[in-house]
Amino acid sequence: MKLRWIPCWVVALGALAVPACSRDEPSAPRLHSISGHLRLTGYLVDGDGRFAGTKVVGNASGVPVELVYGDRVVAQTTTVDGVFGFAGLGPGGYVARTHVIGNIGDETEPLTISASDIAAADTLRLVSQGDLYPVPNPIGESATIYFDLPDTEFVEINILDLAGHTVRGLRAREIPAGFNAVVWNGLDQAGRPATAPMYWVTLVSGEDIRAQLLFR
Repeated sequence: MKLRWIPCWVVALGALAVPACSRDEPSAPRLHSISGHLRLTGYLVDGDGRFAGTKVVGNASGVPVELVYGDRVVAQTTTVDGVFGFAGLGPGGYVARTHVIGNIGDETEPLTISASDIAAADTLRLVSQGDLYPVPNPIGESATIYFDLPDTEFVEINILDLAGHTVRGLRAREIPAGFNAVVWNGLDQAGRPATAPMYWVTLVSGEDIRAQLLFR
């Protein structure tokens, strides 16, 4: 066996020369994955308007989740049975985030991936917020949604699915100050029964943004 110098060491084995190093062939980049869970929290109300407990759902599908690198959204996905995941990622720092509407949402702590192939993110949590009271919840054939306004304001009230799409617009007009109510009859915009297990009812009036989870 003889060793001879060319741009890097080569081991000569008969007619076969095998480079022991190579500066011309870069190694393939390592690709990583991030996965995590998402939880939805809503409040149960009986037919008389009394608080009946808190319900946490950990297996919701179809909830959008974004992956942010720096100030850029680099990937999007939706949950499957309460789990989200991103694959094919280069090393770096990432944040996963989700939201219902406006500033009602959640994001993970920054997660840096470098050496490991799979990283587990914090659990994302979407929690009902604001004075918006569907009675009953879970709803029956219909629900009455109560809310209080400090002033006469232009208000939009909508039923959204978990993906954030409008299922039914309930109000988009000026509503007087005080205690108010609107009824949802359980139908979508086309008059068909809305049969998903969960929806959001949202109220937007300027910077006043509220969202409550509706259960079937």
